[in-house]
Amino acid sequence: MKIAVYSRKSKFTGKGESIENQIALCKEYIKTHIPNAAEDDVSVYEDEGFSGKNFDRPQFKKMMKTAENAPFDYIVVYRLDRISRSVGDFANLIEKLNEMKTAFVCIKEQFDTSTPMGRAMMNISAVFAQLERETIAERIRDNIVLLAKTGRWLGGVSPLGFTGEKIEIKDHENKRRFAFKLSPVNSEIFTVKTIYARFLEFHSLTKTVTWLISHGIKTRKGNDFRARTVKDILKNPVYCTADSAAFEYFKDLGCDICFTKEEANGKHGIMPFLRTSQSGKKTRRNTSDEWIIAIGKHRGIISSEDWIKTQNLLGKNSSKTFYKPSRNSTAIFTGLVKCGECGHNMRPRLSGQNKGGDSRKFTYMCEYKERSRKSKCRMCNVNGNLLDESVITEILKLGQLNYITQKKLTALLNTVQNEKISENINEMKKQISEKEKMISKLMNSFAASENSSAYEYVKRETEKLDSEIKCLRDEIMRSCNSENRTEIPDIESIVNDLKDSQKIFATLSVIEKRDFMNKVIEKIVWDGENANVYLK
Repeated sequence: MKIAVYSRKSKFTGKGESIENQIALCKEYIKTHIPNAAEDDVSVYEDEGFSGKNFDRPQFKKMMKTAENAPFDYIVVYRLDRISRSVGDFANLIEKLNEMKTAFVCIKEQFDTSTPMGRAMMNISAVFAQLERETIAERIRDNIVLLAKTGRWLGGVSPLGFTGEKIEIKDHENKRRFAFKLSPVNSEIFTVKTIYARFLEFHSLTKTVTWLISHGIKTRKGNDFRARTVKDILKNPVYCTADSAAFEYFKDLGCDICFTKEEANGKHGIMPFLRTSQSGKKTRRNTSDEWIIAIGKHRGIISSEDWIKTQNLLGKNSSKTFYKPSRNSTAIFTGLVKCGECGHNMRPRLSGQNKGGDSRKFTYMCEYKERSRKSKCRMCNVNGNLLDESVITEILKLGQLNYITQKKLTALLNTVQNEKISENINEMKKQISEKEKMISKLMNSFAASENSSAYEYVKRETEKLDSEIKCLRDEIMRSCNSENRTEIPDIESIVNDLKDSQKIFATLSVIEKRDFMNKVIEKIVWDGENANVYLK
């Protein structure tokens, strides 16, 4: 019998319906309500810190993947909303479990999908669970709207140009409360204004990044700017001055605006909320119609005219890509080759066609040299085809099997065979135990019966089971006899195949070759003359 216990909690609290409590209650239910269920039959899957609004949870996915290969007899949860708060998702799950012939048990609501009434009641509860989730989400959004109208900063990493400053406010009951507002950092504001000015001049993220690097302008942490960081700054509404033009712009985007056009007098900046949302450990960028836009307590840095012009330029450039990971279909060591001068990645760059046309010529080039237009790094490029071929040859030499390795491999394969035999023996012993229990039950039922005609049936079934037990015991004896064990077939050919690693490697796809090398190599440092390979 196979039983899965699933538990979930949106966040860690250490109290209430904790994951430990859910599991303990489920195990107690299994012990008292599911016949013949042993402790070893139960597998536990736990997700903590994940919402029930969808099935995007690691342990839930693992449980369902396991069920696809070998379906569970039961899936047990403490409460219905632990598995899902979505009616659609839940209905699809129940349908899938029915196809697998897996019973779904919810101990709190006492539902069991093995009965029509249980299925109907479970679907009704799922409707109310989804209604509860949507009501909670609406209540949270209403609270955020109320907070947004105060213009306060709700915390987190403050945008470049600002820091969070604690201020005192009075609530609706005239009580003193503390909140945060964005306070300017003059040196960083200069950087933000420079980024906007250069982008409006160049109309290009790449050229803006190159200019920043070549002029030594750094991020808050002292690193060089990258295209993604610059783009995030350019798209952040917090820098935009809140005036009538900004009001109309965000209104056209479909945002939820928490101020009137008359209140947008150009004295303060925009305070955006809900531009992103969290799902487990993943962050999703929300669409503009999900944003809440308010007037902040801070001054705007960029005029609404320049900010809106910037958004229009970014929209035109959205089809372009900036320093994306290479999709080169030839290079094996993409992401592993480092520049020996500056330490940045060296990415593959196609440079022509090899003679015969069977493969593309390419070089590895330092990204930092490219971004800074050689102003910060002048490392020479390296012939990518030659580097890949040379490193692969040396790495595969390390995998050649010697005599000692061959002996160890033989011993390992024999061990695997012995473990398989032990598994078979244990399974046969389990079958013998079950058949002996069946004989005992037959004898007890016969002794309790006053019907003498049952004697022949009990005798016939007992003799059949006894014969099967005898066959199983004979099979165990044969398995335990080492003289009768067969040798692992063709071990010599297995070893010979492993020896010819160059031949095997050549049959792999480029992606498979990359995956293999990434498991073996930490990095390859090009110093201008030599490639220094560091193994994991």
